[in-house]
Amino acid sequence: RGMNNIEPIFGTYALPVWRERLMRLAQSMPVSWLGRRGALLARRLALRGWAGPIDGVADGFRLRVHIADNISERKFLFMPQLFDPVELGFIREQLQQIGGLFLDIGANAGIYSLTAARALAASGKPGGVVCVEPNPTMLGRLTTNLALNDFTGLVRVFPLALSDRAGEIEFTISDTNLGESGPAKGKGRKTRVACDTLLNVLTQAGAERVTGMKIDVEGLEDRILMPFLRDAPRSLYPGFIVIEISHQGWSEDLLGEFSRCGYHIFQRNRMNAIYVL
Repeated sequence: RGMNNIEPIFGTYALPVWRERLMRLAQSMPVSWLGRRGALLARRLALRGWAGPIDGVADGFRLRVHIADNISERKFLFMPQLFDPVELGFIREQLQQIGGLFLDIGANAGIYSLTAARALAASGKPGGVVCVEPNPTMLGRLTTNLALNDFTGLVRVFPLALSDRAGEIEFTISDTNLGESGPAKGKGRKTRVACDTLLNVLTQAGAERVTGMKIDVEGLEDRILMPFLRDAPRSLYPGFIVIEISHQGWSEDLLGEFSRCGYHIFQRNRMNAIYVL
């Protein structure tokens, strides 16, 4: 259910038919340079003069998408075939085979959480998703998308930031792209949010093992993972980690710590890397 316990009604913000057809055209484009250009053109035409939310289906998920202020939502709705295909495909395969717990740190609108929940539901194996999202605006969108797909029973949401300590932390909500909000970020509205350590969150969730994890917290991954890898029992080390590496700027050698803990690189692209234990 949504943040106010009001069940979202899918179709409230449906596109007119001609815009819907352009969205379907964008989604059907091949995964290639030309396909991407075609999808971008179709999206531009579909969104001309439209700034409000959209209720649409992408990759089989029902979504309430806010196109004006979050790049990842807009991209996934119109180009799901081009949205982290290697990373999401790897997560689906692993969770369908193994089941277990998936951890989504920096859940945003819930694309990774939804993918993991559907894979776990299809696997028939015990498991669930723990997702962490501190941005109050994105938290509402996340819970709406989970409710629209009937995944609230599989997913536990922690409305806080992760850090190297428990307490509160300053959080900046981006003026231009909500997906780039985060602690100690640049321009935007400042607020304070609760924070805790990853080990504490997993303890509260009753986790005994973690099949995999995705983390994207705008360059503060080291502040979360370095103390976790130092203090947590090895049984809680995720079997795989999908991590954004495009911004890094870490103050500690996180990737070196991965290696020392037994992780090796499985796949790497411009934005993300997959490490396997």
